[in-house]
Amino acid sequence: MPGKMLLLRVAYLLVRVLASSYRFRSCRAGQQLASLPAQGYVLAIWHQNLFGGILAQTGVPHCVMISRSSDGAGVAYICERLGHRVLRGSSRRGERDKGGKQAKDEMIEVLKTGLPGAITVDGPCGPAHEVKPGIIEMARLSRRPIVPYLTLPRRYWSFPSWDAFRLPKPFTRVDVCYGAPIDIPADTSFAQFAHYQQQLTEALLRLESTALAARDA
Repeated sequence: MPGKMLLLRVAYLLVRVLASSYRFRSCRAGQQLASLPAQGYVLAIWHQNLFGGILAQTGVPHCVMISRSSDGAGVAYICERLGHRVLRGSSRRGERDKGGKQAKDEMIEVLKTGLPGAITVDGPCGPAHEVKPGIIEMARLSRRPIVPYLTLPRRYWSFPSWDAFRLPKPFTRVDVCYGAPIDIPADTSFAQFAHYQQQLTEALLRLESTALAARDA
């Protein structure tokens, strides 16, 4: 639809204008991008940090999973324009398959090629800061490590959504932080997934608290 496409193009231009005003800086509290596994990895980020997380990877193509919702269509368009590979699908709700299994299987095959991936581990609709098992299975089957990932703007708007979505304000500094890679052994059973979900949850929360402490020091 021409009208919808026009809106998407305008939204993309606005995103690029905002992105050009941000000052992205490597976080002193975490690892550096150059130290991430050369064979590939999958970034794990909270949904509330999605906006800054996408823009901080401009110029570094990733494979990303975006929901099939109408909101997801806009995010998918912007991600593709920024050079990322997009797979559409999200976790099952009740008995309804929302394309998550197909997208997950495709993500696993892409990760095996060495292209890094990125997942909002509590998306697309929460609960907030609750890691879902999908990323554990993808990491296990692809044999690629999970890297906790955080973008922390100095100034941002927080929306009254389920995830308290953060939109960095124009011209703000955005700290970009990576945690230590988490390997998922190939023989990990589904019953053991909860252990790694908890480990990843703690790593993401610790990454933000450490980044805040380092920023304010």
